[in-house]
Amino acid sequence: MIVAVGGGEVLTNETYEIDKYIVEAARKDNPNLLFIPTASNDAEPYIDTISKLYVGLGCEVDSLRLCRQETTVDEAKRKIEWADIIHVGGGNTEFMMEKWREYRVDQFLLDAYRQNKVLSGLSAGSICWFIAVHSDSEFLSGVENPKQKWVKGLGLIPYLHCPHYDEEDRNFHFDNFYLGQITEAIAIENQAAIVWD
Repeated sequence: MIVAVGGGEVLTNETYEIDKYIVEAARKDNPNLLFIPTASNDAEPYIDTISKLYVGLGCEVDSLRLCRQETTVDEAKRKIEWADIIHVGGGNTEFMMEKWREYRVDQFLLDAYRQNKVLSGLSAGSICWFIAVHSDSEFLSGVENPKQKWVKGLGLIPYLHCPHYDEEDRNFHFDNFYLGQITEAIAIENQAAIVWD
């Protein structure tokens, strides 16, 4: 199962009902939740916020840091295998996908999907499950003359995707980007999610 969240401020509980659903979907008492904060460059305040939220919802919580400390491929695999729920944070999607390939996290997440783990995430953490996504990664990277672009995801949900669709700039750019595409798309607004089961 995949729970893809379009966006929302976790710190102010804008996604709280969705977060509760994610935990309930594991169908376990005290499920193990692994947070993957790669897209935020392993931002510690974000890791703390997610940890407090999901501990409060009855989870055992760990995080997979790929940016700010030494992590091995074997450790990444072990942590993903440990988890009942994998929750991916928001941020720079293109950076995240590149870093995942470096540590084979993309392959380990495909294995987790086949093992029927609950996969979830917000913004970039929603984007990663689709074929390709409309991303503002260049704006987050400080690239000179940044532009909106397509970034390839894992392809578990066989559609194109746009998160934050109720934000004016995002829906305008996505609608223009989508013109002429053959593959159908799913756009998700903030504080909303789809369940792919």
